[in-house]
Amino acid sequence: MVKFHLQPLTPMKRFRLLVLPLFMLCSIHFGHAQKKSNKGVTRHQIVSLVDSLKKSLNSYYIFPDKALLISNHLSSQLAKGVYKNNTDPAKLASQFENDIRSIHYDSHLHISFEPGMLAPNKMSPEERTKAMEEFLATERDNNFNLQKVEVLPGNIGYFLFNGFTGSVDEAKPILNAALTFLSGTKTLIIDLRYNGGGNTANRLESYFFKERTHLYDNVNTFEKNTISVFSDPSATNGLTLLMPVYILTSKNTFSAAEAFSASMQSLKRAVIVGENTGGGSHMTGTFDLGGGFIARIPFARPISTAAFKDWEGTGVTPDIPVEASKALEKAQEVIYQDLLSQAKSEKDKMKIQWAMNMLIAEQNPPNLSAASYNKYVGTYVGGLKFYIENDQFVCENSGRGGSNVFKLIPIFDDTYVLDENVQIQFVKDEKNIYSSLKMLWKDGHVTENRKE
Repeated sequence: MVKFHLQPLTPMKRFRLLVLPLFMLCSIHFGHAQKKSNKGVTRHQIVSLVDSLKKSLNSYYIFPDKALLISNHLSSQLAKGVYKNNTDPAKLASQFENDIRSIHYDSHLHISFEPGMLAPNKMSPEERTKAMEEFLATERDNNFNLQKVEVLPGNIGYFLFNGFTGSVDEAKPILNAALTFLSGTKTLIIDLRYNGGGNTANRLESYFFKERTHLYDNVNTFEKNTISVFSDPSATNGLTLLMPVYILTSKNTFSAAEAFSASMQSLKRAVIVGENTGGGSHMTGTFDLGGGFIARIPFARPISTAAFKDWEGTGVTPDIPVEASKALEKAQEVIYQDLLSQAKSEKDKMKIQWAMNMLIAEQNPPNLSAASYNKYVGTYVGGLKFYIENDQFVCENSGRGGSNVFKLIPIFDDTYVLDENVQIQFVKDEKNIYSSLKMLWKDGHVTENRKE
């Protein structure tokens, strides 16, 4: 019997209602449920385990031909006596898994010894309720994996999302609030570099399509059918985000996070920036083999089409490949260049250039010597006094309240960040002397001050 479903991407209600509660329950271990035996695994138990594992694989594994090859190999290993001296349960489980992977590697297929896991059908109603409450409490403590929302310079939205929760109804108010906060941004960056998957990727996708949209199809051996996955705009409280979307990925982006990335990419709704993802597309159920042994067996997989490719073993290929650590910076660069090409006024261009300058200052400022600041030193109209202190280039701004001394951050040799609203660009006159400066404001306007 399938006990839980690691990545329930399908919207089919009956299937989801069965699997989601079981996922919650089986993710929680109950040490009192079974006592761990000090005795080793007997030969009779090994035969029974191999038989149970073969039946589960042949009944549910998404690749029947591979299941048959694996089953034959397990039978061969059993007949050779490979398992007879391996009576330690954990080591035996590892041996089974290694033998399976020697025939066919699947990142979602695992064998383990977990005697502390209580099967849902053996739980009392009280135990089920407690398990679900504990699962939900854990999800709440982690804010349903919604880690950060921010508006970056240039009105670029940033959304750090580290996992797809199965508690979709409980998480909905938080997700809706986060995306509402970002709804006024020009472009949205969704950071999935640390997202290892989870559940219901199509719920997040629903925010990015006006109409109910076909995302992809899954072959499902548990239900013996094909399930079509759709976005569902009716589930978003009327919130639809139509701005350009960029998705950041890494080798640690996995499972449901890959499903989200792959379908958004195939529908040309997002540009992916970063590394090839981990390569785990299969949806997995947990099967009780008996004696405390557990098999996690993929029972559903996406169907490849001309536009949408199953990413199992290969990962989702980014549109803009770059090291994961540099993906955010690269996405911002691409976004700013795109916005700059579309800007219709000089003021709009200056606003975007200001944002680009801030990115340079934060990520890759030039390494300038104190001597290079000498040509700018002096007092400028408006009370701006520039000088060198402890090899640092600083500005005293008497016109600003509170702290009025600022350490300047270089952008280029002649351009610096003054504060969160203003950048300074020093300007040469006809005699090739720096005799004035431009104050580049965040909102795009420019003022000029001469040196006194």
